[in-house]
Amino acid sequence: MSKFKKTKLSFDERITNTKFDFCKNLKWFLIAPIAIVLVGIIMLCTMGFNLGIDFTGGSNMTVYIDSDASYGTKLDINKDAGKIETMIQEVLSEHNLKVTTIQNTTIDIDELFISKGDAVIVKYQNDNSKTTAEIEEENEVIKKELLAKFGYDTEIDENYAKLVTNGGVTTATASSELMMKSFIALLVAVVLILIYVAFRFELTAGLAAILALFHDVLVTGSIVLMCRIQINVSFIAALITILGYSINNTIIIFDRMRGDVKAARKANEKIDNNAVANRAVKDTMLRSLLTGITTFVMIFMVTVIGVPDIREFAFPIMIGILAGFYSSVFLTPGLWAIAYRPKKRKKNFEGGKKKEEVVVETVEE
Repeated sequence: MSKFKKTKLSFDERITNTKFDFCKNLKWFLIAPIAIVLVGIIMLCTMGFNLGIDFTGGSNMTVYIDSDASYGTKLDINKDAGKIETMIQEVLSEHNLKVTTIQNTTIDIDELFISKGDAVIVKYQNDNSKTTAEIEEENEVIKKELLAKFGYDTEIDENYAKLVTNGGVTTATASSELMMKSFIALLVAVVLILIYVAFRFELTAGLAAILALFHDVLVTGSIVLMCRIQINVSFIAALITILGYSINNTIIIFDRMRGDVKAARKANEKIDNNAVANRAVKDTMLRSLLTGITTFVMIFMVTVIGVPDIREFAFPIMIGILAGFYSSVFLTPGLWAIAYRPKKRKKNFEGGKKKEEVVVETVEE
């Protein structure tokens, strides 16, 4: 056990000396994640995920906005955000389409008398009953209508046509392929993590870690579903990031447990699974708290002040950090303590025969 300087304000010493049993309270720690996942399953069956155009197919347009320009409709990209969205939706409604996201950006068009200016990227779902050629043709019509809506007269100057840019089409077929590849990427990540943890520690630890990772993914997915956050490729990237972050904290705890188990075997002492797991959690708690808090604060700020596309990536990571901390501290050690069984060891010879020594472990009830 780590030795700390005895002071009244020693937070790490208080954690280490606390009598709280993380393993015995495992059943209570399971209540919150089970409840969240059940709500998520109900919402999935009734409402489904809020899938973005990466997974459903869609198109995007970039529209130049400038309140100081001497041409076109003078709008401020921040102050008139609601009016801009309404104008765009009016154009799309004529084609029975709906805006999915609007993201602020900047564009640089050297051919015009502007070098750089504000713009919005408009994303909307396609009518997947149409062919790709029909969708592209419709997008050209939408582009012309947006030019007219924002007051850019292409008859005066053909360069005005560049103030609305057709960003291309994501077809339903490409979306299905992307969804399959995203699922495969997640599956491969989980399998590789299982192999790594099982090789470095043992299979019991690997299975406990994988259960914790499933917890992180399910809880994150459920909360994202409840908040109706749009799911695109960035969400899959966020899930893979969460897996890496969560397993890192879990490995720190497993490494401490492995050291205590080796020390007990070397001293020929009985192994108390609960005591080993509790001691490992308490010894690493301060480290887990500090890394979790600092990372959470940074991601929280990105979520609050970031653009929509960044939020779609940052929000799941923010939830995943909390879920990963919860699973690695409150769930994984208890799962390991329940499942771990020591291996038999062959020791000395007595009377020409090998004598087997079994390290027996006791598990607190």
